[in-house]
Order: sequence, then structure tokens, then C-alpha cells
Amino acid sequence: MSLMSKKMVNSAVALGCMLFAAPVMAHEALNEYVLDPMMVTAARYEKRDVDIPAATEIYDQQKIEKLGANNVMEVVKNIPGFTLTASPTGNTYIGFRGIAKDNVAILVNGIPLNQDGNYDLESISADIIDRIEVVKGGATVLYGSNASAGVINIITNKKAAKNKVLIGFGDKNKFKGAVNVATDKLQLSYSRQQSKDRGFVYKNSGASNYYTGDKLEKDSLNLQYAISDNLSLQYMYSKKVSDCSKSVNGVYKPGFHSDIKYNFGQLRYVNDDLQATVFFRNRDWKFNTSTHQKGHNYGADLQDKFKLGNTMLTVGANYENENTKNSNNIEAAKRDSAAVFFMTETEVSDKTKIFLGAREAYVEESGSKFCPQFQVMHSLGTDDNIYLNVNRSMRAPHVNEQWGTSTQLMNPDLKAENGWNYEFGWKKKLAADELFKVNLYHMDINDRIYSQRNYNGSGKSMFLNANKYRNTGVEVSYEKAASEKFSYNVGVSYGNPEQKLAKGDWQRVDFKLGLHAGVGYNLGKTNANIYANYMAERINGVKPMLDLNLNVKQQITKNDALRFAVYNLLDRDDIRTGSSSGTGAMLEERNWMLSYEHSF
Repeated sequence: MSLMSKKMVNSAVALGCMLFAAPVMAHEALNEYVLDPMMVTAARYEKRDVDIPAATEIYDQQKIEKLGANNVMEVVKNIPGFTLTASPTGNTYIGFRGIAKDNVAILVNGIPLNQDGNYDLESISADIIDRIEVVKGGATVLYGSNASAGVINIITNKKAAKNKVLIGFGDKNKFKGAVNVATDKLQLSYSRQQSKDRGFVYKNSGASNYYTGDKLEKDSLNLQYAISDNLSLQYMYSKKVSDCSKSVNGVYKPGFHSDIKYNFGQLRYVNDDLQATVFFRNRDWKFNTSTHQKGHNYGADLQDKFKLGNTMLTVGANYENENTKNSNNIEAAKRDSAAVFFMTETEVSDKTKIFLGAREAYVEESGSKFCPQFQVMHSLGTDDNIYLNVNRSMRAPHVNEQWGTSTQLMNPDLKAENGWNYEFGWKKKLAADELFKVNLYHMDINDRIYSQRNYNGSGKSMFLNANKYRNTGVEVSYEKAASEKFSYNVGVSYGNPEQKLAKGDWQRVDFKLGLHAGVGYNLGKTNANIYANYMAERINGVKPMLDLNLNVKQQITKNDALRFAVYNLLDRDDIRTGSSSGTGAMLEERNWMLSYEHSF
């Protein structure tokens, strides 16, 4: 890091410390900020967070702004209890409660973004986001396969956002440029991010060989058009290109080149409670010259809501066609899936509500699964609720997991995962600006899908069904929006994720302890925030991870602002070498960015 870079980082740290050391008592004389978020994802219609019988998190525009996030991944990695899987190509996947990537449904406005188990949250710019809603625990009844550990729903701006342009520069040749143009009917957003010399991205276990990131470029485009009051069109495009070098005993050699493109589109009709959507998505991945994978999905989603006496009934159905082709496939692998579902909400007394639901899902090659759900919410007082949530989940194998790739053997007999989630929780608004949540959970999954390397000495991997997966844990979060000037939050998670193969003992597969905290302070036209994520009691001797990020925003005029952000403030490394949570670097080396934003 250059002398100038070090001075900028040290200045930012000093400024942050001074701001956070400011007298907290000053907030008592300021106008209070009311904390009462609404959520759509948990019930498929809008409800207050405190009234939802599930573990939930909501990141609205204000929280995203405080995080200083450039993309969706920089937001969701702050979720208490998250699990990360990293890839040397620059892809990072998120999970909950010890299960990464494949058991969390990633949605955009309620429609799945996952393409054969893949998605790229780092290429979706935070500039287009209205809010991000998170439901932890099984959500298969409402969202099907991939939702056995939770759901992340990225809700884009529906109303005309402000027009703005942004440009930023940082060390390691970092650059970000973004533009957003909006009218009453049309919104168009484009963002480009790039960096070089990213440092370590992968290291072979027990060897001196490692990879370094030479270049990373990300482009994101989002277009939304309101055709009428009831009909809207959305199209998203993202592209990520990464290049790496390989060091073998200190000698640098060519590493790999990765080029990933995503296309996602949906046409949505909404008329009161009736919603109908048709959608498509595809992924094109080129890795060096030997691997080329293509995937294309299309489908439809339908739901409606009815009031029957004192019962609210939500019903729906969906269909999807999956098509994927690898460089070693002569013909593309194809698969159809469909489901019908319902969910009821019945007020059985002034203080108690019962929720009953079920999904009948059919996935070609994997058969059908019946997944019921039972929830009870009981009021202890105003904005003070306890709940019980019991549900059955399933996760169908991805097409590539069954049909193989150039480095992976076929396994058409691969079965769908299925299991049960049990959760007891308490949500309480201690005050208008204060929210407390705690939940205890237990999950069991049968036929857990995992990858075995060098299957039977073939030199190729194969996806197989494990005997069982289990995890029991607790999650606690506290959020205080003390005023428009001062806010803070803290989250703690503790679990014991274990997996047992068909022959063998229980083995832990991820970390036990997670801590998450954030502090924000607004001093006139200056806003400063620090966020920390910590993982401990990890497996395979991996040391604890501590990710500390700082961002300071200075409002120059009504329409002009400067932001200075430092990522991985303590310059810690976190490179995994062969753990079940994936290989690759969770943290980039410490880096900073200075950006300018103009609204018009």
C-alpha cells in the first residue's frame, strides 16, 4: 500500500473513532426515528416484521446506504448467521445455519434468480435496490426447492428513483461508474466495477502453490418499464470477467480466465391480490478454453389471495423448464418442474393466529415431494409476539449435479434432499426505535447432496447423497435507531452444523459462532458507519474471520456528495484450503475507494 493510501486509511480510522466517541447522550434531544419495517416475502403479501412467525431480516434503502454497499453481496454478508462459499473466480455464495449456496432461494421481486445452483450477487448493483428481505429457516411451501435454509428476496425500485451519476476510484486500480435515469414509467440503471492486483484468491492445501487475482470486471444493467398500471417489464444483465495467475514454488504462470454472463427477465401482472408472472433466465460461463456451460430456464408463477370468514387464504402454482449444456454434452439436459401450494392465516383468538400451508412439488427425474408447514403466533402484548414454526423442506438436485460436466461424472439416481425445520422465536419492539429478536432452531435433512472428489479413482468428482445433516442453534439480534443521528445493531448466532455420510461418524461442516455489529453516527452533513463480521470455532484449523468495514459520506450540496470507504480495515486474510465451505478467499486485501455522486 502506498504512503498516500496509508494516510487516507489512517485518517478515515481517526475520523470514525472521533465520531463514535461523540457523546451518545446528545441523541435524546433529537427527533426519534421509528423502526417498524414491513415485509412481503415471508407471507407473499405485506405484513409487519414483528408479526411474522419466522426469523427475518430487512435491509431498506437507509440501511443499505449506511453499509456503503456497492452490490447486493456487500449487503447480505451482514446477515446474522450467514455462511459463505467462495470461488477463486470471484463468485461468492451465501447460506444460513451451516448450509451454503444451494439451500437458499435467491429471488428478484419474488422470482428465482438461481440458475442451476449459480447466481452472482456481486454483479447486481445496490443502486437499483429498494430493499432486501431475508427469511431464515425452511420456506419451501411458498418458494419451493432451494429454500430449505431460507430466502433472500431482492426487491428493486418500483417508483421512479432519483436520477444520478456516480464515479469512484481506489487503490488496486479500483473503479466504479454508475448512472441511473428514471421517468414516471422507465428506469434504467448501469454500473461498472473493476479492480486489479486483488492479492491471494486461492491456495492449495499443504502446498506452496497459490493463485493471485490479476483482474476483475463487473457490469450490471437493470431496465424496468411500467407498461400500464397493472403490467410491468423488468430485464437484468450482468457480466463478470476475472483473470488470475498461478504461482508454483515462486514462479508465476498463467492461471485461469473466467467469463460469466447472466440474463434475467420477467413480465408481471398485478391486479389487487392477483399476481401472474412469466420469466426467463440464462447463464453462459466460459472457463479457460476447456469449459463452457450454458443454462436456460423459463417459467410462470401465479398467486392470489382470498378472505374466507376469519381466514386469509393464499394459493398459487408455478412451472419451470430447465435446460443446460456443457462442453462435453452432445445434447442438452432438460427437466420440467411444477408445484401447487396454499397458505392460510386464521385468527383463533384476540391474541393467537394459526398458519397452515403445504406444497406439492414435482421435479422430473427426482419425483414429487409433499411439504407441509404449521405456524403459531401468540401476542404477549403490543408489538410483543412469540411464535412456533414447523415445516418440511426439499431441495431437488441441480441438472448439472445429475448429468455431469467435463470434470464430473453423471449420477441420474441422485435423490432430492428432504428434511424438517423446527423454530421457536420471540420478537419484541421495545420502543418505536428499538427491535429485539431471538430464535431457537433445529433442522434435520436426509439425503444431503455433497460432492466427492476423485470418485472411485476416476480423477473426476461425483455428486452423492449423504445420510443426514443436522444443526441446532440460537440467533439473537438487537437494533436501535436511537435517532436520525445515532444507530447501532448487533447480532449473535451459535450452532453446531454436522453431516454424517452413509458410512461414518458425525462431522462438523462449518463454523459455530458468528458475531455481527454496526454503529452509525450522523454529524451535520457527515455520516460515518462501521460494520464488523466475525466467525469463530471453524473447521479444518481455519482461524477466525474478522471483517471490519468503514465508510464516511460527506454531503457537499443538496445534490452532491463524497463517500470514502475502507474494506477489510484490519487487512486480515481468510483463505480456505479445502473445507466443506469451499476454497478461495473470503476477504480481499485491505482496499479503499473514494467516490463522487451527483443527483439531478
